Amino acid sequence: MTELEQRVEQLFQDRITANYRRVDRLFMWLMIGQWLFAIGIALWVSPYSWEGKQRSIHMHVQLAMSLGFVISGVPVLLAWLRPGWVITRNVVAIAQMLWSALLIHLTGGRIETHFHVFGSLAFVAFYRDWKVLIPATVVVAADHFLRQMFWPESVFGIATPEAWRFAEHAAWVVFEDVFLVISCVISVSEMRKIAMQNVQLEASQRVAREMEIAASIQTSMLPRDVSVPGLEVAARMLPAEDVGGDYYDLLPVPGGCWIAIGDVTGHGMRAGLTMLQTQAALAALVRREPHAAPAELWANLNATFFDTVRKRLRHDEHMTMSLLRYHEDGRFEVVGAHEEIVVWRAGTRRTEILPLTGTWIGVSETPFSKAQTFQLAPGDVLVLYTDGIIESRDSAGRELGVEAVQATVEKLHARSTLEIRDAIFELTKIDRRNDDASVVVLRYVGFAVSQVA
Repeated sequence: MTELEQRVEQLFQDRITANYRRVDRLFMWLMIGQWLFAIGIALWVSPYSWEGKQRSIHMHVQLAMSLGFVISGVPVLLAWLRPGWVITRNVVAIAQMLWSALLIHLTGGRIETHFHVFGSLAFVAFYRDWKVLIPATVVVAADHFLRQMFWPESVFGIATPEAWRFAEHAAWVVFEDVFLVISCVISVSEMRKIAMQNVQLEASQRVAREMEIAASIQTSMLPRDVSVPGLEVAARMLPAEDVGGDYYDLLPVPGGCWIAIGDVTGHGMRAGLTMLQTQAALAALVRREPHAAPAELWANLNATFFDTVRKRLRHDEHMTMSLLRYHEDGRFEVVGAHEEIVVWRAGTRRTEILPLTGTWIGVSETPFSKAQTFQLAPGDVLVLYTDGIIESRDSAGRELGVEAVQATVEKLHARSTLEIRDAIFELTKIDRRNDDASVVVLRYVGFAVSQVA
């Protein structure tokens, strides 16, 4: 049995047991009420018996008081001490039908009192346990059969009823039982469906809480200050409803900075925590060795990721990432395997694509990632993005692809990085898929002009 099925079964059993207890309590008060009612009926119909001039309390009154006390006492005691117990509801069912027999006897077998039998069966069905109808039906049938044989006046009001009279009454009881059993089965099935719906609601609420926490992790760990000497920078991440693991960071170091952008596989809390671990590990490595070679830093980051996520947590997540080392002279070194880099060249007034070669983080203990070097001239624009951008679809249902990013950069290259960034996000407004979307736009301005967006 799966965890979901176990939770459904547990919730169902809790609900059905609560119903048993509730009905036991109702019958406890009904038993007391029937006892008092029976005494009242006996006092009203035949309060005294006479022998000549001598009168005494009629046997019916004594019967109502003594036998009624016994019939009601046992189920009342069980309902008080052991509510919800299977024996309790079976005893209640038997006692309720014995009350029908006693009331029929006290009223001299009036046909109207026989309606108490059918009402009692309906009351017993409140348990939603069709099995308790079996002892109730047996008691009714046995009572009518035995009293027809030995004391027919007490059950039918006449001394010589037809031989089939008992069978007629029993048949009507069985007729009602059929529909009560069907009702019980349907009711229990509905309770189980409701339990399933509640468990699914619990699961969705739990996922929603996880998504909220994961989104908080993502947004709180993003850099608050993207001021980098020589660069105009604008960056943003839009988390999706189904939180993924998008990540970008700028870590200033003397003479430049480290720039990272990536995406953890999967969604939800695990992806968010994995992203958090990666961010913390990269920040620690950069702080320890700010001037490390990119390939060396990449290997150390991969080793930390692999040890933590794969070996300790035994999770199978991995991460795509581009790791760039920016130098103040406009030189960039890049390692990793993520989406292609888009660069607009001020000299040629055209965009070019810089593909990346390497392996994902966390796939292997010995990753391959060869550092590539490229140079930006003043006015050049560099764009980093995650797959939430290029996998969004346009109004015709086609994926945007990197070509849409290129076209936007070519059109708006003279605008601020903030405007370019927002224009790229504008491309995705038609189709915000269940994935995060991140964009980092850099313009190399050198040191004559340096501003931060």
